[in-house]
Amino acid sequence: MNVLFKILSYYFNGLSWILPKAASNQIFNLFAYPFSARLKPHQQLFLNTSKKFTVTVEDKDVQCYSWGSGTEKVLLIHGWQSNSYRWKNFIDKFNPTLFTIYAFDAPGHGNSHGNICTIPLYEKSIHALIKEKGNIHHLVGHSIGSFACSSYMYHNNYTVRSYVSLASPFSANEFLDNLLDKISLSDRSIECLVEKFKSYTSHPIEHYSLSNFFKEINANKFLIVHDDNDEATPYQNAQEVNTILLDREKNVELKITHGLGHKLNNPSVVKRVVDFICNVD
Repeated sequence: MNVLFKILSYYFNGLSWILPKAASNQIFNLFAYPFSARLKPHQQLFLNTSKKFTVTVEDKDVQCYSWGSGTEKVLLIHGWQSNSYRWKNFIDKFNPTLFTIYAFDAPGHGNSHGNICTIPLYEKSIHALIKEKGNIHHLVGHSIGSFACSSYMYHNNYTVRSYVSLASPFSANEFLDNLLDKISLSDRSIECLVEKFKSYTSHPIEHYSLSNFFKEINANKFLIVHDDNDEATPYQNAQEVNTILLDREKNVELKITHGLGHKLNNPSVVKRVVDFICNVD
């Protein structure tokens, strides 16, 4: 734990006893702050090849992009501390006469406005884009973006022809564990954060779990991809999701890759995902 995180730990743990409401708000804001890197020039150049539009989420502009003009609509949703450029290799492989590819920079990421990003904000961004552009046929999400896709489908009873989940975390408790790996919070501070999470989302933290979502969500076909050397979230998540879908007799393909890490931005994965979507009946 570096010096800054040690200072934050002492600060939050003390504040949680003196001003618990203030502590819960401040810890939550840190929990939801993406620390996003500024877009590099080559990334912006690629994003400039798109048709750009914005949607409004909680009075903030969310930057959206589209490529192609086909009737099949694909929505690509990036993960934490990322942006829509991460999909470049995927976008380049789709036939632009058959597919229209949409992506957005999540709130607080890339060219979008805002200082925090949460699963509900991801969901509201997805909903706003669908309201603007019409129904989406294929959803692809990476990491927390995939978790947000699952949450959106669950909470809105939204069905797609294909859903691709790449390296998804399994639960909001997993997000919390990642935070606790960096900051040593007291039981009191954790309690404050969990209560703030519940008041913000209107659900207890346990609600946000793929074990809940995948027991209900529907797609004609599912592709679940995870790497066995994922440094951010364990590949057993994918195996558990696969089991849930098989128990429901869903059409699911599981791909465990080797040595590609969390990003999964590899030509073999790109080809597998694009081929999967192109071959959906």
